Amino acid sequence: MKKTATGLMVFVAFCIVAPMPATAEQKIVLKEEITSVIEPVEGYLIYQESLIPSPDSNHAACVARGANGFCIIYDGKPQKIYDSIGKETPVFSPDSKQYAYKAKKGINWMIVRGSDEGEKYTNVSVPIFSSDSKHLAYIAEQGGKNFVVFDGKPHKKYDGIPSKSNLMFSSDSKRFAYAAVKGKKMVIVVNGKEQKEYDQVSFPVFSEDSQHIVYPASKGGKWFVVKDGEEGPAYDLIGAFRFSPDGSRFAYSAKIGDKGFMVCDGKEDARYDNVAAPIFSPDSKHIAYLAVDGDKVCMVVDGKPGEKYEDIRDLGFSHDGEHSILTVKSGGKWHAIIDNKEGPSFGDIFLPTYSPDSSRMMYMAKNGDDWFMVSDGKAEAKYDFISAGSYSPDSRHAIYMAKKGDNWFVVNNGVPSKGYSGVAIPTFSPDSRHLAYTAQKGDEWVIVVNGVEGKERFVGFLKGSSIVFDSENSFHVMGLKASMASSTQVLLNIVKLTVEIAD
Repeated sequence: MKKTATGLMVFVAFCIVAPMPATAEQKIVLKEEITSVIEPVEGYLIYQESLIPSPDSNHAACVARGANGFCIIYDGKPQKIYDSIGKETPVFSPDSKQYAYKAKKGINWMIVRGSDEGEKYTNVSVPIFSSDSKHLAYIAEQGGKNFVVFDGKPHKKYDGIPSKSNLMFSSDSKRFAYAAVKGKKMVIVVNGKEQKEYDQVSFPVFSEDSQHIVYPASKGGKWFVVKDGEEGPAYDLIGAFRFSPDGSRFAYSAKIGDKGFMVCDGKEDARYDNVAAPIFSPDSKHIAYLAVDGDKVCMVVDGKPGEKYEDIRDLGFSHDGEHSILTVKSGGKWHAIIDNKEGPSFGDIFLPTYSPDSSRMMYMAKNGDDWFMVSDGKAEAKYDFISAGSYSPDSRHAIYMAKKGDNWFVVNNGVPSKGYSGVAIPTFSPDSRHLAYTAQKGDEWVIVVNGVEGKERFVGFLKGSSIVFDSENSFHVMGLKASMASSTQVLLNIVKLTVEIAD
């Protein structure tokens, strides 16, 4: 593979990944290999904010301007020239094998899927791919009407189709739904078939198992939930709604007059001044929600209200559903209630996290200006700031990023790494033996694995790019190589760094 020294001409305004949080340091050898992804293309100016990697970080695309118009540059190759490229595009398919974008020719817009142009319309929305990457859908406008184009075929025309968060694929990609305006009514369309008309409808949602579809609808000033075509009881208002992870249960908040309550599996719970969104445990056996009662709040679990507090912030379940943590405020201090046992008080508590095997738990805490992690019930060292924590796949390593003075550290089971100007995108190998992350040394960035620094230097790593392990001992990530062309411009090259780890 060939290392490239030159790059693309762009203005100096990179998007460097924001710092984030490293495993027990082992003596290993790193073999690094660089290949160009977006190679130099003379005569094109890249819009750096449009640079995006594919989900697997093997490909990259961006919008560029040439002498005759705009184009997409995909893996270093300029595509067809158009008068304009739409915002928020290009987009990649989940399997990283396809990309699509909005393009304008004359007064009309079209969706381009790879090199295949769709029909021209007055306007088109940002396209979305199905989870299995086999289908592509978007909203088109023509003659004052809106309609969905699904795999290149236009659906029925409507008076309006909301574009934001409206087009929904089921998890198995076999079902597709959206809301549409039909005269003075609204309908939900599922796989091209209209459902019943209502005065208003909200956006549809599929269950995780793809077997059910629900949406709130209103008729005659009352709101109700429509689940699989069946209308639920009418209320003054429908709030947040959610399926359990296994799709077998469903809950939503509702209001009658000035009282709010939860409806779970078709049964109404007790009424309160207000209730928040429902939360299911990962095993789907438990449901909880925050309830407001006067000037106090409580957490209701499986229909039973808990103790009242000044405030409640987080409720977390372990992955096996056997453990829980509730962060509450009482007497002006925050406490963590773990498995119904109250822990020590702190000035603040944030973001509790359970390990994959459910045996460990940690949360961020703060007293005054001091930040620290409480891991397995023990408060660790104090820092100026810390990030949220995460665990290795085998649950043996608890890590987070910490800042003290001008240095950032990766803290692994309480032990800080070498200090850097910044660290980012920490990722464990599948067997949890290696932890790779990027680190900033002055103006340069390097890769670090188990405390060992790579030799390659970068001006940064592509925003949105991930460290992707291809095996237990190898990974890749997209980096930025650059050299100054003038005092205000830089030669930029998007490269793929492949690293092999040898013990």
